[in-house]
Amino acid sequence: MSTRNFALIGGVIMLAMGCLALVPALSSGLNSLPVLYVNTSYGLFLDMFPMNIFNKAALIVFGLAGMGCYFARDQSVHYSMIFAKTVFWVMGALAILGLFPQTNTLSGYLPLFGYEVIAHGIFAVAGGYFGYLAMRENTQQHNPHGWHKV
Repeated sequence: MSTRNFALIGGVIMLAMGCLALVPALSSGLNSLPVLYVNTSYGLFLDMFPMNIFNKAALIVFGLAGMGCYFARDQSVHYSMIFAKTVFWVMGALAILGLFPQTNTLSGYLPLFGYEVIAHGIFAVAGGYFGYLAMRENTQQHNPHGWHKV
């Protein structure tokens, strides 16, 4: 799979998760969840992922960005690489913050604990692969002779 396809598939997954998480029937209540300053749309999505409105909005934005990168005309590979690298750094940082009790609610605004750590970690690993490791593969597809533009 190419970085461009990662931008599309990752974008669709993130957009779907963000939109589906807004459906109240798919989220359970606040039982045993830490108290946040922002309780809007706060609950366990699919009884697994703690989310509030900030998580959901971020997923929708990332999803739209990934799809936009895929459909960019001349620069889709370049934008897809930027998207993958951004996913790597943002999701990786959030996964790491979620590991520590002092930062797992991001000062009471963003739930980053439980399965959110795993989800952010998976997105970060995929973004790192497609943003950095698959980059050689992508540049060879578009520049088979290895010539560099000056």
